[in-house]
Amino acid sequence: MAAGNRVVQYYDATAEHYDGLHSIEKNPEHSRAMELGWPLLGRVGSVLDVGSGTGRSLRWLQERYPGVALHGVEPSAALLDIARRNLPDADLRQGIGERLPYADNSIDVVIATAIMHHADDPPKIISEMFRVARNGILISDHNNYAFGGALAKRLRMGLRLCGLLGAANYVRNGFKTQGYSEGDGWWYPYSLLDNYAQIATLAESTFIFPTRRPTIGLGNLIFSQGHLAIVATKPVVLGRTSAAMR
Repeated sequence: MAAGNRVVQYYDATAEHYDGLHSIEKNPEHSRAMELGWPLLGRVGSVLDVGSGTGRSLRWLQERYPGVALHGVEPSAALLDIARRNLPDADLRQGIGERLPYADNSIDVVIATAIMHHADDPPKIISEMFRVARNGILISDHNNYAFGGALAKRLRMGLRLCGLLGAANYVRNGFKTQGYSEGDGWWYPYSLLDNYAQIATLAESTFIFPTRRPTIGLGNLIFSQGHLAIVATKPVVLGRTSAAMR
């Protein structure tokens, strides 16, 4: 079974419990990311949430920015059904982040909260987000290098620098590419920092900030911040106008 299909099957099976497990209140990192990141994205008339689930991030934005047009893409049909009940006026489509069903530069801001550590190909999703976004993107997700004790952090980074981290994670996860937990389903050991160079290359300006309190010890950003957000703005192209300003 393809890893992506396995993830979708998990969310189809647990859809009715999704909001209880993944609410904004239980996962305040993502609302913190949007709270801090939104002012960096300029005037926003439309937003696309990649992996929109039951619409939790879109509902958060709707409450605070009622004039913004809401769009979402979600592979799980069961989660999408709930999202359509929660957000009857939003444009919600079934699809995957690797192939977003939107034209180039068609949505002001594209966001992704807590999906990259479930994704088979985060760089492809990021490329698609930049393609569709008119103004910029916002991503909120894990930094796996900050998990565990000081020795585990050093070992993980050493394996990463030697090109052996993927193999080590494969063995640690019982000869599987993904780990599994009841609350989060199938996931990859992931760090948003691994995609930083790609994001910064595609962007005009890039902002990175923590969304949790730091862990104690090894006090730099990589080893102390288990959850991060990145906001990246696109280069201004002559003739490209924000929907909010038309």
